[in-house]
Amino acid sequence: MSDPGSATNIDCEVQTPRTLKKAKACASCHARKIRCDLQLHEDTHATCSNCKNSGRFCQPHIRKRKHDQVRDAPTALHRADRHAGSRELGAHVPAREFPVHDTLTSSKQQPSYLGRSSYITGDFAVDEDDAHQYQSPSKTSTTLQTQIQRLASADETPQGPLRQSLLRNFMLYCRPWMPLIDETDLDKLDIGTRNSLLMTAMLVAGSIVSSTAQAAEAGQLCYQRAKILFYTGAEVHTLETIVATIFLQWLNPSGPEHVSIDSSSFWLRISVGLAHQLGLHREPDSKLPDAKLRRKIWWTLVARDNQIATSHGRPRAINLEDTSVRPLRDSDFDKQQDAALFKHFVRITSILGDMTEHYRRGTLSDRKKLNIEAELLRWLMEVPESLRLFDRDTRSLKEYSLKSRQLHIPYFTALIILFRDVTPTQTPSPLSSLAASFISGIFEEYLTHEDMSHLAAPAIFYLLVAALVQISYHRFPRWNAARTEEVQIINLSLNELKRRFPTALGAERVVNQAMKHAANLQTPYTPLRTCLKPEHQDFVSAFGPQLCRQWQVVFGSNEVDGPMGGRFNTRHAAGLIEPVSSSVRTESRFGTPDDLVNTLDHDPDWPGTVTMGPEDPAAIFLDQDGFDAVGRWWWQDWMPLTGS
Repeated sequence: MSDPGSATNIDCEVQTPRTLKKAKACASCHARKIRCDLQLHEDTHATCSNCKNSGRFCQPHIRKRKHDQVRDAPTALHRADRHAGSRELGAHVPAREFPVHDTLTSSKQQPSYLGRSSYITGDFAVDEDDAHQYQSPSKTSTTLQTQIQRLASADETPQGPLRQSLLRNFMLYCRPWMPLIDETDLDKLDIGTRNSLLMTAMLVAGSIVSSTAQAAEAGQLCYQRAKILFYTGAEVHTLETIVATIFLQWLNPSGPEHVSIDSSSFWLRISVGLAHQLGLHREPDSKLPDAKLRRKIWWTLVARDNQIATSHGRPRAINLEDTSVRPLRDSDFDKQQDAALFKHFVRITSILGDMTEHYRRGTLSDRKKLNIEAELLRWLMEVPESLRLFDRDTRSLKEYSLKSRQLHIPYFTALIILFRDVTPTQTPSPLSSLAASFISGIFEEYLTHEDMSHLAAPAIFYLLVAALVQISYHRFPRWNAARTEEVQIINLSLNELKRRFPTALGAERVVNQAMKHAANLQTPYTPLRTCLKPEHQDFVSAFGPQLCRQWQVVFGSNEVDGPMGGRFNTRHAAGLIEPVSSSVRTESRFGTPDDLVNTLDHDPDWPGTVTMGPEDPAAIFLDQDGFDAVGRWWWQDWMPLTGS
C-alpha cells in the first residue's frame, strides 16, 4: 500500500510542470509589474523582449504557495529548465520527471565542490556557500545552442525492436561493469526521457556490444546526437551528465595510436573533471539520498581509469591520495550479485593499475612487488564461489559464465606482467606461461560461445599481453606443442575485435611484428625451467588443467628442456618444486597473503629495492612523431634492441 505522504509529494511534483506550462510572464517582468511577451517565445526557449534588451536572466514566473516559496524556488527553477530543454529536443515530457535511481536528482541541484579554503584561509574563514550565490552564465541557452538542439531533435534515436535490443544488450553486457542503472530505472527513463543525453549514451554503449546488423550505424548516429546534447548543455543535471559520459566510454572510434577527441580516454577525463567539480572524490554525507550512487559512480571511474591507463601505458587521471571515498560495501547495492562482481572488479583493476604505474615510473621495488603479490593472492582467495572459474574443492571447471571469465582475465594479465622475463636471454617464466595459456583458453571460450562482440576494448590489451608471451615461449621446443592452436586463437580473436575497435588493428600489427622478431631470436643456451617456484604455486592453486594448454608442461613432467630439446633432471621427482636457497624460504607457502610481507619485515638481509632496467633505446613501435603513444614498456624487454 502506498504511503500517503509519498502520494502527496508526487502530487506536488505533478503540479509544478503544469504551473510552468501556463506561466504568462517571466519572473523579472512579474516583479517589475510590466507586460511580458515570454509566452510568444515559449516554443523557442528564448528570453522575453524586456529581459533581452536589459540583459537580464529570463526565467518563467513560478506561482507557489506562500510558505513554500523560498524553500522550493531552486527546485522549481531546475524543473523549469529541464522542462523547457526537453520540449526543445522534441522529447516526450511526462507529468513527473524521472531521475536515474530516483536518487540521482535530489530536491535541488548540487553545488560545485571547492576545497581551496583548506589552504588559503587566514584571519577569517572563507564562506564558500556565499561564493555560490550568483547565476552561472552557462545555465542559459544561447540562440545558437537552441538551433543546434532543434536540428539534433530531427534525427530520431532508434525505435521499436532495435531500440529494445540495444537497451537489453546494454543491461546484459555493459551494466555489470558500470552498475549505475537498474531495470526499474530503465523502464521509467525510456518512457519519460527517451531522447535525453543519458538514454542516448545507453544506446551508444548498447550498440557496441550488439551483433545486430543495424547496431553499428544506429550507434554512430546516437553518438553524434549525444555529443550535441553534451556540448550544448541540454542536460543540466551534473550527475546524469557524468553517468552519460561514463557510458560513452564504450565507444572507441580511434585506436590509442592516434590522437582523438572521441576516444574513451578523452571521455574519461571529462567524467573525472565533472566528478571533481561535484565533489564525488569526497565521501558523501550519508544523509544524501544519492550517497550510494555517488560512491558507485566514483569507483566506476576509478576502475575505468585503471583499465585505460593500463591498456595505454599513460598516467591515470585519478590520484586516490586525493580522495576520501570509502570502499564499496554490499549495502551500496540493491542486489548481492552486483556487489560481489563489481567490488572484485574494482579491486583487480586497481591492483593492475598500481603495478603498471610502478613499472612505467621505474619505482617497483622488491618490497612493492611483494605487496602486489600479497594483494593478488588476497583477491584470489576472496573471490566468491559463484564467480570462481573452478570448484574450490574439486578444481573442476565450472559451467561457462561470461562474467566470471571477464573478471579473471585482468588477474592472469597481472601475473604475466609481474613475473615476466625481463631480458631476451632469459627463459620463459612458467607462471607467466601458464597465465598466458589461461587467457588463450578463455578467449577460445569467447569464440565458441560467440561472446567476442560482448567484450569491451580493454580485452584487446589483455589478449595482446598473452599473445606476446606465447610468441616468446614458442621458441622453445618444450613450450611449442600448442603453438598452432594458440596462434590461431590470437588471430581469430583479433579479427573479431577489430570489427568494432580500431585499437585491435594496432594490436594486430604489434603481434605480426613480434612474430617476425621472435623468428630471428636465438634460443638461449641455458636450461629451461618448466616447474613453478614454491612461492608461485598459490597463484594457480585455485585452478585446474582445463582452459590451459600448458598445464601439462608445468605439472606433468619431472624434467626441464635444454636449448635444443636436451634433458636435465631436476632434484625433485614430482617436477613441481625446485629448492630455494634463499634465507626467506617459505615452507608450504604462507597461511595468508600478509605472511609473505611480514616474513620480510624481520629479515635483516632483505635488500630493499631493485634497479629497474633501462627502456629500449631503439624505441620500437613509436608513432610518427617519435612518442610512445601506447606505452609499450613491457614487451620491449625481450624484443631486439634494434627496430630492424
